[in-house]
Amino acid sequence: MPNLLLCMTPGVGLNTWEGIGSLKRELSIYVEYVQRGWKVKILTFDKGKIPDLPEGIQAVRFPHRCLLFILPWTHRKLSEWADVIKTNQSVHAYLYTKAAKHWKKPILLRCGYVHGEYLESTIGFKPRVKFYQRLETKAFQEATHCQVPTEELSRWVHKRYYIPENKIAVVPNFVDIDLFRPVAGRRHKKSIIAVGRLMPVKRYDLLINACAEIPECRLTIVGEGPEKQNLENLAKERKLALNLTGNLPNEKLPQVLHEQQIFAITSSWEGHPKALIEAMACGMPCLCVDDIGIRSIIESGMNGWLVKASHSHLVNGISTLLGSRILRENLSRGARKFVLGRYGFNTCFSREYDLISSLM
Repeated sequence: MPNLLLCMTPGVGLNTWEGIGSLKRELSIYVEYVQRGWKVKILTFDKGKIPDLPEGIQAVRFPHRCLLFILPWTHRKLSEWADVIKTNQSVHAYLYTKAAKHWKKPILLRCGYVHGEYLESTIGFKPRVKFYQRLETKAFQEATHCQVPTEELSRWVHKRYYIPENKIAVVPNFVDIDLFRPVAGRRHKKSIIAVGRLMPVKRYDLLINACAEIPECRLTIVGEGPEKQNLENLAKERKLALNLTGNLPNEKLPQVLHEQQIFAITSSWEGHPKALIEAMACGMPCLCVDDIGIRSIIESGMNGWLVKASHSHLVNGISTLLGSRILRENLSRGARKFVLGRYGFNTCFSREYDLISSLM
């Protein structure tokens, strides 16, 4: 019976997943490993009570991320147990690749986005970004194999971190196409929804200002974050009906999506946005700004609607979609079809399973 050790992002615990409503979704991958005869342990940084885990999955606490440099010696028994190691993200993954090298164990550096690319795209090529990228380069080079979610990130890692193309696998983020599916029913008129952390990179201020130009428009944003008060103040100033729901369990998100007419994403950066592909799986007409990580998914007029990241273009895009039922229906069908062909759980999991099995 093979043993898989999942290493959480340093400082992140299972309670973090539970807090943002994604615990069940994130664990579904490892439930599938267990059903195929594997045992799974998760190295986690939880401080409080660890959430109940499915049978076959066990949590192993680590006291603090600052102590990870001694992991190879403090958890020698864990290394004897594990047949293969997997990271959940690339953030500070060099600490795990170093441990795997010391233990002489294969390690899959899996990530849902590449942190070094994110830092460069959002804050620029500053000295601290260069320093971090040197560490991340070492992690990718030391890993037995690397897994990224898009072809664009694969090319970036190959070019910037000097990783051979045959050492990089592309496995997209999956979506539960049975949970996230189209449902017939009445939707709130002139309703827009966005999903994601309330952070500057999401540019929700741009979305609020655009929605405020549409008479009787209402905006729902699902998520938590430091920009909450600023967004509430802006919506009040612009007299926009804004509903900030906070975090929702992933399994409850489809119901909220189905109540709205349009899904919008206005981020200045995305790796491979789960919220977007989940909305597309629900058959939502998706209005998206033409930026990194989005344009690789959306073909404007076919499975979504791309606009420039400006106030006037966003207002025009919202007005266009709200004003045409036929266009919304066409985009809805195209979005669902696109997701079914690429991002179903079985398709994505099979790619990873074959890859990680080969490392043994």
